[in-house]
Amino acid sequence: MKFALYALSAAIIGLCPTARGYVLEGESWPAGSVVVLQLGLGNPPLPLLDGGTSYNEAVVPAANMWNSSVQRVQVTEVMNGGSSASSGDNLNSVVFASSVFGTGFGGSTVAVTYYRYSGSTMREADILFNQAKIFNSYRGPLQFPGPGPAIVDIRRVFLHELGHALGLDHPDTGGQHVAAVMNSIMSNQEVLSADDIAGGQFLYGAPSGTPPPTPSPSPSATPSAACHLANISTRLKIGVSDNVLIGGFIIRGSQPKKLILRAIGPSLTAWGMPNAMVDPVLELHDSSGGVIASNNDWQTGGQMAEIQLSGLAPANSAESALVVTLSPGNYTAVVSGVGGGQGIGLVEAYEFDGNTTRFINISTRGRVGTVDETMIGGFIVQGGAAKRVIIRALGPSLAGGPSPVVGALADPFLELHDGNGNGLAVNDDWSNGSQAGEIVATGLPPVNNRESAIVRTLGPGNYTAVVRGMNNTAGVGLVEVYDLDP
Repeated sequence: MKFALYALSAAIIGLCPTARGYVLEGESWPAGSVVVLQLGLGNPPLPLLDGGTSYNEAVVPAANMWNSSVQRVQVTEVMNGGSSASSGDNLNSVVFASSVFGTGFGGSTVAVTYYRYSGSTMREADILFNQAKIFNSYRGPLQFPGPGPAIVDIRRVFLHELGHALGLDHPDTGGQHVAAVMNSIMSNQEVLSADDIAGGQFLYGAPSGTPPPTPSPSPSATPSAACHLANISTRLKIGVSDNVLIGGFIIRGSQPKKLILRAIGPSLTAWGMPNAMVDPVLELHDSSGGVIASNNDWQTGGQMAEIQLSGLAPANSAESALVVTLSPGNYTAVVSGVGGGQGIGLVEAYEFDGNTTRFINISTRGRVGTVDETMIGGFIVQGGAAKRVIIRALGPSLAGGPSPVVGALADPFLELHDGNGNGLAVNDDWSNGSQAGEIVATGLPPVNNRESAIVRTLGPGNYTAVVRGMNNTAGVGLVEVYDLDP
């Protein structure tokens, strides 16, 4: 009897699919096998992002995906089958573990499949999730809580590990470049791609009446809830008075929305950002300007355990975070420095539930500088369809109105980038661009002709809006994204 193990790493960057080709491990289950999985993952301490309350139930759809794609082997589950695994007991355990039967997981490894075989025949497969990682469950593109690894989606991890348990290896480490769940790094691929299915059907055949798929480099469509703006994060130089960082958002719907808000500073240094804010303070205000909640140093304030269990705890103890449940309405998150401290900082708001209440507007105001001090606003479009938005960069109009801002950015320039950094659109002076009529038709044209705007229909994914001052000018600016769909 021999054994082998295969691991999946957390995502930091995505892969670019360019070709096709699954890779086999060399072992498989006999025809007619029913692989019985003993699911012992238990329940999360808090509801998952998709609203679920059971890790076992969160992963079951992954088994169904493989079952519907192959013929000669099927997977079934025993719920609550025990919380520990033992190699060689002829049970296929799925559990959280502190090690791989005595061997460490490795820093970036989120899960490992450890199987035993004789000749080319699989006899047992245990799937071990690294208990040092925090797992969640959500649909759509990977969600990133600022710089660093993505929030780990337990379902797509299990979908990958179950592929190992059936006999598939990593295409990317085997010299292939494909869109596949079976790649060694977690990605936006959350359902089986054509290449994954082709590999499974090579081993076990296609279900009756189902032709074998033609492998394709295109990612499979992602079934999901209605497309919506899910998260916002903005990075810029934080000053004092009118130059603090102000993140605004509007929540619309019939139910309260649970969010986690973060103010990040010191940990940006590890990602090559000079002059990071040393000690950011976070305040949440309602539409009247009243302070609803505040935090300085996330490990204080009584929410430390809840923040840790969310999987979104800041990396540095001097950073701030709040978990809040908000009724539909208008809100602002204000980030400043302790004792008037200044530096580059990041404000973020993340959905923490899966109900239909959603963001319809996200915006950030702060001082726009040059070089590393430009305003960078990130947002995520989540769901299974395209989303039409208008993105605006304001400056001159901030100097007017009932609360004029001193030192407003005179001439903002707007860029839109996708999650890989590719430029999608740019604009300077919205009324002179080719989209002027379309911008007016939205009912949201900027007040001043020197301000910028872009209307775009975006697929699910991560995006950034970058605001600079023309001719390397600086000043207080505002970037905002509006959901244009009903």
